[in-house]
Amino acid sequence: MRITFTNATQTTLTDITIVGCGGGHIDKLEIGQSKTVWIDIKGDCSINVDYLSNGQRKKETVAGYVTSSMGQKINHNIDGKDKDIF
Repeated sequence: MRITFTNATQTTLTDITIVGCGGGHIDKLEIGQSKTVWIDIKGDCSINVDYLSNGQRKKETVAGYVTSSMGQKINHNIDGKDKDIF
């Protein structure tokens, strides 16, 4: 699965960790900046993102359920709101 993460907040985000499935990491996203991450899906799992915004740890759901047969390209705006798309 290829996910493009965009910082849709009004602050710089740091220590962005993609949790679940194959996982991933982005060091920093400036306001409005995007970065694409490839996530290896080996079975049934969910994808969440965990990050620091103004020194505060935040989490949001990217996809509540994915499986290895779901090759997808998705865009996810990090904005502090859960947007479970699957």
